[in-house]
Amino acid sequence: MTVEIRPCKDKEELADYGRIVSYVFASTEGMDEELASTQPDWTTCGFVDGKMAATMGAWPFTVRLNGAPVPMGGVTAVGTLPHYRRRGLLRGIMTEGLATMRERGQPIAILWASMGAIYQRFGYGLAAESVTYSFDPRFAQLQRHVELPGTVEMLGVEEALPVIKPLYIEYATPRNLMIHRAMPLWQQGALKPRKKGEPVYVAVYRDEYGHPRGYITYWTYEERPTGPGGEQVLEVRDFVALDLEAYQGLWEFIRRHDLAWKVVMRNVLPADDIAPDLLLEPRMLSKQVGDAIWMRIVDAERALAARPYSVRGELRIAIDEDDMCPWNNGTFVLTSDGQTAMVERDENAADIVVTPNGLATLLSGRRSATELARTGRLAGASEKALRLADAMFATAHAPFCPDGF
Repeated sequence: MTVEIRPCKDKEELADYGRIVSYVFASTEGMDEELASTQPDWTTCGFVDGKMAATMGAWPFTVRLNGAPVPMGGVTAVGTLPHYRRRGLLRGIMTEGLATMRERGQPIAILWASMGAIYQRFGYGLAAESVTYSFDPRFAQLQRHVELPGTVEMLGVEEALPVIKPLYIEYATPRNLMIHRAMPLWQQGALKPRKKGEPVYVAVYRDEYGHPRGYITYWTYEERPTGPGGEQVLEVRDFVALDLEAYQGLWEFIRRHDLAWKVVMRNVLPADDIAPDLLLEPRMLSKQVGDAIWMRIVDAERALAARPYSVRGELRIAIDEDDMCPWNNGTFVLTSDGQTAMVERDENAADIVVTPNGLATLLSGRRSATELARTGRLAGASEKALRLADAMFATAHAPFCPDGF
């Protein structure tokens, strides 16, 4: 058996890549659009005796990391045909793909996992969670009724784009793990129809001066309830509010759909969303939390230097047992004035020792150093070092990525 790991060479091989991905995930939905947006050199594939057997893609994203733009590889389309599994193809592809990202200046890889167990063994750590709300809008009223000075305006998609794109940029800029959206991400996410030919609706909240301050994109469709009520579902696809007024205005707009018996919000609001604090009865949200983005530190030295920190400090961080990215093994001195950081290698004893998975979770801000120490993914730290690491790696916003890829 001859194994070759390399990118697709041309459109013909890219078509084979698409067929394998469609088979592995049992769906051809959106594959034509995805292939049209994918460059052959964004792929890493495994060939057995000349035939493509396994695939991986890596989109070149720019992602906010605690407010800073950072190049990242958006790993996607990972799959192996069943008769080629258990031969080490995925490990070979992942190893080659991570090395390629490092060469391209992408110090971090992110992905949505079909199974977390697959990727944790490759050094990925959970970096963000998804929140789902599913509720009857009649019983999701706010604690306090406030007369808002602004208005909500419904716009067609083409008319709305010049309005909502700047709003998304302003909303995402200070945040954590939100992607800079190129048009394919808009088309495959916030503005994607539920079914071909069906409408996507856009509602924009404007303040009393007419300035846009937030928006939602959404679908409505018929679905009969098991009990009494309307026969429609309103599914929110994107929810951006720059302030509390816009948030309340959009929430009340959603609730005014009298024929909707259910509102669904899947991963459109972050883990630190304020709805549970605003509602009269938060239980009505039927809130569910699941895993979302998994992160892999590709180049620790660059990744640590890329993000702003919350306080000044100097911390020696050791990484060991990184067999996928061996250049990450060693001790790094992280020195930050809060906004900028410098990272250098060091031979002295480390303040903290962290696993590759743990470093990803720490860098994203999803878990503190103290929390990671409790799980065994961070060790060797004094109480003083833990307190400093907790303070430095704290983020202003919970990590959140509303875009699938």
